[in-house]
Amino acid sequence: MKLSLAHFCLIAFIVLESVNSAAIYYLHQASPSQPRQVQSAGQADAKRILAPAIIELARNMRATAARIAQHPQTVSSLKAGPERERQAQLSNIHTLYPDAHIQWALPNGNAFAPPLSQVYSRIQAGAKGDPAPAKAVSGPSSLLLIITEPVIDPQSKAILGFVVIRKSAAEIFSLFESLQLQDAYAELQQANSNGPHDVLMRLGDTHLKANAFQELTDLPGTAWRLVVWRIPASPAKPAASPPQLHLAAWLLTSIFLALGMAGLYFALRKALKNDIDTILVFFSDIRHSRLRKAYPIKLKDLEQSFGLMYRLGKLMLGKHKQVSDSASIDHLSQVNNRRSFDIKQNELFKTLTEGWTHSLLIIDIDNFKQVNDTFGHDAGDALIVQFGKALKKHLRSSDFIARLGGDEFCVIFPNTPLKKAAELAGRLRQNLPVELELTHGVMYKLQWSGGLSEYKKTDEAENMALSRADNALLEAKRSGRNQTKLAA
Repeated sequence: MKLSLAHFCLIAFIVLESVNSAAIYYLHQASPSQPRQVQSAGQADAKRILAPAIIELARNMRATAARIAQHPQTVSSLKAGPERERQAQLSNIHTLYPDAHIQWALPNGNAFAPPLSQVYSRIQAGAKGDPAPAKAVSGPSSLLLIITEPVIDPQSKAILGFVVIRKSAAEIFSLFESLQLQDAYAELQQANSNGPHDVLMRLGDTHLKANAFQELTDLPGTAWRLVVWRIPASPAKPAASPPQLHLAAWLLTSIFLALGMAGLYFALRKALKNDIDTILVFFSDIRHSRLRKAYPIKLKDLEQSFGLMYRLGKLMLGKHKQVSDSASIDHLSQVNNRRSFDIKQNELFKTLTEGWTHSLLIIDIDNFKQVNDTFGHDAGDALIVQFGKALKKHLRSSDFIARLGGDEFCVIFPNTPLKKAAELAGRLRQNLPVELELTHGVMYKLQWSGGLSEYKKTDEAENMALSRADNALLEAKRSGRNQTKLAA
């Protein structure tokens, strides 16, 4: 059995409906005996707001420190070299990063050895006092956030020095003090190699530290941890989940799935039908040797394949045009050949019954044989080429130019009566150049004779107009050449 788009959508609906039914069944089985744990608002805020904000701040400081440590000017300023150049490089870095300091040794600290590539805190000189309730240990103006990043020589991999960034902790203070703790107490602590953790900030009821439940949250990229004490949450009574509620949920989700899948099916079917119609139009255009600039494709999955088809079609039409042109163009004069002339004349002859009027001019270059005999066939070929170019330049774009053979050319004036064609022939004689350069130093005084006739409805054959124009051409030659005669 061949699968259709409806089959695929039906299979997808069955799979989704199975998942939906399993999820509702699991919810129904789990809800009667699944107690909920009540979490205090303060603990949730500490985890949801404060911890991510501190981690993001630390990540930004680490990224800035690493960028400065890897900067070529930083590495050069710590290597041996003229003091003046090193100071200039340090000045450039300080201009770009005012909070950054470049030094050769680790900063000394009384509390603990500063960690590398981690954000930690230090109280500025002159700040004293113990932690105050609901406040930081020393206040936002005295507590600094610091990160120390080693500067490594790219060649030797040796540590040349350190980048130290110091900034105020005011942002963390604002976040910490904005927490609305309920039945909870929180501290921001920093590791201390010499003893217990130092308390940087605290908020809430300190009495909860004695009996409340303690929860630790490590803050990656820092030397800190967030500690929250809260009253243990008591399990709530199981919430009743009636079977009717689960059945209603299953029915509602099933209806949404069915409607959504039906809408998807109709939208895909419409888009697919549009793309198939577009492809059929494309092949029809190829068959008629034409190609549009764009073909609308709705489905993105078909765009690449159709784009390849379009490029191949364009290439095929280009090759077809080259072959067609080579078969219809005279290789020497680069105007239409006798075969193209016969096809064009046949097309126009069929329109005479619809009331259209066309005219025909036969041109013969005067003294062409004398040019060949005097200057050689190369000069004669050059005359044919130059005359073909001159005709294309001074005739209308709608006029059809052909070389019938030798030095004989023919111009068809479509939708042009004989009187108007005579005016065009006279204008052509005035506009064509007086002389043509055949070869280097050889000039030919251009003269030509012409015979002009009109296609008539009463003509029994399409070549009758050509025959009348040929007779008019002979009359022009007998009358002294270099003139145009109209057929009777």
